Amino acid sequence: MADSLTRLHLRRGLEAHVMQLGYSAVRVTAGTPVPEIARMSPIRGRIAYGETVLRSDLRRKRCHERLRFFSQRRTRHRSSILFFIGVAAEDQQELEALLQELDIRSGTRGGHVHVVPIAAREGTRRRAASG
Repeated sequence: MADSLTRLHLRRGLEAHVMQLGYSAVRVTAGTPVPEIARMSPIRGRIAYGETVLRSDLRRKRCHERLRFFSQRRTRHRSSILFFIGVAAEDQQELEALLQELDIRSGTRGGHVHVVPIAAREGTRRRAASG
């Protein structure tokens, strides 16, 4: 149950980020797998995909396959599709390392893949022990 609430929080944060960038039109995608978020900029006509990644997902092969798949997607005209990955702020470094390990992002490739760190929900932040 906690994972589903965390994923929902990450998804809402990621959707808000993508909307602020102007990708407001919901895009229906065909084929499989289907991205969690598919949006289009009504002004520029560009597509953006979004996925959320939990700490537990970082070790799952299925997650690795989805990240690879969406990072390699292209438009009909062979240009890269922007790919946003929503992750809890405290897991950002682990995700960055995973993206390099999977050869999704490096010094020369993966410029269209953006990691979006999302702050924890107010009710779930751990309190510092007083003393």
